[in-house]
Amino acid sequence: MSSNVGKILIIGLGMIGSSIALASKSKGITVYGLDTNNSTINDALKKNIIDKDAGEIEKINSKEFAQDIDLIILAVPPKQTFDVLKKLDQLWNSSTTITDTASVKNHIKLDNVSNIILSHPIAGSDRSGLEAADENLFINKKNILCNPFNADKEHLEKVESFWEDALQMRTAFMSVSEHDLVFAMTSHLPHLISYALIDSIRLSSSEVGDNAGGGLKEFIRLSGSNPEMWRDVFMLNRVDLIKALAGMQVSLNNLLELITETKQIPDIFSHLEILKKELDEIKSFKEDNF
Repeated sequence: MSSNVGKILIIGLGMIGSSIALASKSKGITVYGLDTNNSTINDALKKNIIDKDAGEIEKINSKEFAQDIDLIILAVPPKQTFDVLKKLDQLWNSSTTITDTASVKNHIKLDNVSNIILSHPIAGSDRSGLEAADENLFINKKNILCNPFNADKEHLEKVESFWEDALQMRTAFMSVSEHDLVFAMTSHLPHLISYALIDSIRLSSSEVGDNAGGGLKEFIRLSGSNPEMWRDVFMLNRVDLIKALAGMQVSLNNLLELITETKQIPDIFSHLEILKKELDEIKSFKEDNF
């Protein structure tokens, strides 16, 4: 069991929330669950993904209910994270630690709270919902922690030890601004490009059928992710995403110019060799850091 976390409450039992629940239960942690969909709660209880139904959010927004809960984890879509936090205002500055799982942080703005730390477990799937729950999803993956509200040391250590001990993740700290810019480039932009590529193929009227190569299949996998959630991510992080997209547009224009105007094929290949070296460096960075 994690050294200082014995009971947790997970709000939102989609793929991330239910996977956290399974991993936590495997470490002997008691898991309460809350979801707006009653059938999801019932299924989670039947499948032993959670131990208890926490009920309505109005019920848990009291220090009496939460006094025995060590950690509350918000595993709701990014756009809903701030709204749910505001509904837990009676628990601000309490002994119960609160964290989240959203991949965008800039819209979460609070003052004078000592028990809220922001988390971003870097793990996922193109699958969604309770059926996609995976007890081993987080093992050896990285989790970025942000502490924009200057949370007390005890809460910071509790969140850090939970992710590391219970879910076997590696943790690192970033500022909110650094986090959102990094993941605009490394996560949000690739998803946006995948949607654009699939749309361009659709508009081309080409019959792809079963002729998709491995590269295209990876883009298809990315574009199969929850479109509503990714729409919200794109809008919430649009400032940094625009920067990343503008840089991508410059690179695409450069490649288009090379392919269109270069008469010496080796010139194109020399440019692509530089790109390959950069990609190898990015891959190495990703393996070392994420």
